[in-house]
Formats: sequence, structure tokens, C-alpha cells
Amino acid sequence: MLRAVTFDLWQTLILDTPEGLRQARAGRVRDIHEALAREKIAVEVAAVDQAYDAVGAKLEEVWSARRDVGSRGQVRLLLECLGLDGAVPAEGGLMDALEEAYCLPILSAMPILNVGARDVLETLQRRGLRLALICNTGRTPGKMLRLVLERLGLAPYLGALSFSDEVGLRKPHPGIFRRTLAALGVLPAEAAHVGDDVATDVAGARAVGMRAIHLCHPSSVSQPSDDVERIPTLEVLTDLLFPPES
Repeated sequence: MLRAVTFDLWQTLILDTPEGLRQARAGRVRDIHEALAREKIAVEVAAVDQAYDAVGAKLEEVWSARRDVGSRGQVRLLLECLGLDGAVPAEGGLMDALEEAYCLPILSAMPILNVGARDVLETLQRRGLRLALICNTGRTPGKMLRLVLERLGLAPYLGALSFSDEVGLRKPHPGIFRRTLAALGVLPAEAAHVGDDVATDVAGARAVGMRAIHLCHPSSVSQPSDDVERIPTLEVLTDLLFPPES
């Protein structure tokens, strides 16, 4: 019997926009440069911009091992790329300011709701299902994504939130799925997972014994094989889980 549904976040419940991505990047680079300048640490804006890209390459290496680091770890990587690692104490006011500069821009460059996201969560919750989020974070940590979920009106529906930067594991690692199921108090066979990535969402859910559903919309990052359950939009998820009586 189905008792719970877990969801991916990015490109499933919420969507990036090109303008939002541009604004978030520009905000991080600008605010990090200003935080360093206030402490009389001279570095060009262009150098911060280049270091931002270099951090992305380093993160891909970490993420490929299904591991994750928090926002402070990402700031430390950025400082290493700038050659400033030894100039900034690991703890203290400057590190706090740099981490804030790295995290806050998402709130002024908000993602948008995917069509049907709030309605499907409300409907599934009303049917008695337990709902949760399993999210591979990127540049934006879980502590900021909680605020995003609140502002977009999704937070009240999600009984458990698993963010990779907080758990230290990334999908498809089974640990992040099992942790979420334990928080919901359900067995893998009693839960389904919905996401747009075959390699992380579908493979990860199947590996722990969950039902996997691929949200296969135009901006999905991967295409499924023939044996994968799929939906074109979130709006049809309820009918898939609870087929109308013929």
C-alpha cells in the first residue's frame, strides 16, 4: 500500500529561470568581493568571477562521489581558488560574512513554482499520504531552500526535508533515501519518489526498493528507458497514483 511520496526539488517542484540564475551568480560574486574589500583584502571582481567557475569544477568532483559539502565548504573552496585560504580564518566574522554573501542572493533571484506543484502536494496530503523532499543542493544550501519553500507555499505539505549539503550524501546514494523514509516512518515498498533525473532520482529510488516515477518534461535532464514509469507534468501524478475508476 502506498503511504508516502518523496519529491526532488529543482526542475520538479520548482524551476530555475535564466534571469534568476544570472542574478544569483552576479549577486554572489559582487557580495563576496565587497565582503573581502571591507576587510582590506584586495582582489579584483574578475578574479572572484573566475574563482566562482573554478569552484564549480571542484564541486563536480565531490558530487561525482555522491558526497556533498555545505555552503561554508564551498566558500573555502572559493578562497582556495583565489589563493586566499590562509588569509581568512576558518571561523569568525569575515567567514560568516562570506558565507552570507554566498547564500543570500537566491532570495532576490527566486525560482518559480512548477505548474501544478502546490496543487498536487495538497491533493496527496489530503488523501493521507506522507510527503517529503530529497534534494541535491547546488550553490544554494538547505537553510536557504527552506526559506524558498516557505515563500512559495510548499513548506506546509512536506513532513521531512533531506538536503544533500546537510546530510553529506547526494542522490543516488541510498543513505539519503533511507534517511528520508525513516523520518516518514515508512518502508521503501510503501513509498514512491518523483524526480526529473533518471541517474539520481529513478536509479536512487529503485536501488532502495521504492517506486520510481520520472517527471519527463522538456527541461528534464535525462530521458528514461522504456521500463521507467513516467509523467509529462506534475498535474497527472495523482491519477497515476490513484487511477480513476473505469
